[in-house]
Amino acid sequence: MFLIRYCSNLPKVWLICRDKPPTRSQQFAAPRYDHRMGWTSPEARELFRWFVKHEAERRNRNREKVIEALHQVPVSQKTLKALEALSSEDADRALRKHPGYVGHRKIESVRTMLELFRRALTDLDQAIAEFPDLGGPDKRIVREQLEQAVSVKVNKELFAALGGAKTLLDYSRRLKELIGTDLFESRLKLAFEPGEHALIMGLRNLLLHEVHLRANWQVRWHAGTKTKHFVIQREDLLADGKLNNVALQYLDRLGTACDITVLLRGYAEKVDQFYMWLLAEVEAHLPLEVEDYKACRKAIRRQHGRLSYEIIIGLWTQAGADPYQHLPKHLASEQLEHLKTLPHRSPQQVDYIIACIDKEGICDDHLRRVVHKFFKVSSVDDASD
Repeated sequence: MFLIRYCSNLPKVWLICRDKPPTRSQQFAAPRYDHRMGWTSPEARELFRWFVKHEAERRNRNREKVIEALHQVPVSQKTLKALEALSSEDADRALRKHPGYVGHRKIESVRTMLELFRRALTDLDQAIAEFPDLGGPDKRIVREQLEQAVSVKVNKELFAALGGAKTLLDYSRRLKELIGTDLFESRLKLAFEPGEHALIMGLRNLLLHEVHLRANWQVRWHAGTKTKHFVIQREDLLADGKLNNVALQYLDRLGTACDITVLLRGYAEKVDQFYMWLLAEVEAHLPLEVEDYKACRKAIRRQHGRLSYEIIIGLWTQAGADPYQHLPKHLASEQLEHLKTLPHRSPQQVDYIIACIDKEGICDDHLRRVVHKFFKVSSVDDASD
């Protein structure tokens, strides 16, 4: 019926009539397109489905070869090049089979949860600051409505902060094997007050499993500065849930009320100090497989970054864009001032721009030539590209 042939780097594909095999001359016919076949015809759809299946199988074969080679740590340069040749999605899927993937995910999870905990505390402070100020009787109804809305928001942020504190500790215990259990436990005891930690965990269990925390907010003045606080009366706290003996002893030291704002701020300082030590200690004792995984991941990001920049710069070049007009979006004011001291469109000036923007070492010699050409550097030998 007809013959379609794909050229370039793709495999040759023929879609032929089922009841009439192609002759030898048809098999080796010059590439041509049969205009009688529309791109929405059943034959074209069948060809497209065949090609998609063939391409998926090819990608799977290449990915499986790379996965098998990744088991040898450290990976060879040949394996690294094969990994870089995969698509971004396939490279990520292949790296999940790297021996260092699990260890890296444990460390990454601690960093992510630490950031989440800090963000939750910041959002909690902002929510507490939204408690309405006292007003006259005529504004009582509006104020009560605002108090209810803010109370819900505060409980949401408190839910995230207390949950994050517990999850962060659970995540960090998975790193004990990297630095030693005894060292981890000893530093953990030194970093945190047992009663304070027990009260934090008790509040977390109360909020997550029993009831929400009703706040009695307070406005305080210190050195001419007004601050708002989330306060829970001791009597209300004990009536709503149960605390263990360690938490109760610490609660007794706080008096008749527990200032959640002060409690979490003090706890957050200890969290920062402990995890500053822990993460530095973990990085100093990284297993070989984790270091190799990070190197592979960095190489992939750089390679895919180079390809992306080259495509984007090529599109900008075709559009006739002037890169100098867009530099204020990417450079600081002092960098722009220093840029003016360098010869205009000189290699030194463009290299300085690259150094300011390229923080991950993506730019290699080839990409540097592409950038120089984009900036119309006078000394660029276009013939070399």
